[in-house]
Amino acid sequence: MFKLSQKSDYGLILLSSVAKAMEDKSNPFISVSSVANKNQISPKFLSQIASDLKRAGVLKSKEGVSGGYALAKSADQIKLLDVLKVLDGELVEGKCFENGHECVCGAGDMWTDMKAQMEETIGKKTVADLVT
Repeated sequence: MFKLSQKSDYGLILLSSVAKAMEDKSNPFISVSSVANKNQISPKFLSQIASDLKRAGVLKSKEGVSGGYALAKSADQIKLLDVLKVLDGELVEGKCFENGHECVCGAGDMWTDMKAQMEETIGKKTVADLVT
């Protein structure tokens, strides 16, 4: 079973909120605190996520009264797979649970195939798909 981390879940909430704000307002910037309050998320944790996404070139920021975060590119150009990798790293590592353990169960190929299928499917989705 594939399960998103809380960090990735919140990151997708943030991105969908930012994308919606860009569609609905003349000011494309939205504050992290407004997203956090609306979704009952820790503003500090959401700020850390926003910083990670800004560093990766997914978000841009503006300081001041009408500041906040906006998408650095159009929503249909930001792939969810890239976002998830920024926030959590690889979705499926495909390696045994024990360090230094040589896989003898034969599951390594299965994990490799599963990773490829997941990345192909999620790789087709963008931030625009979160708001449609």
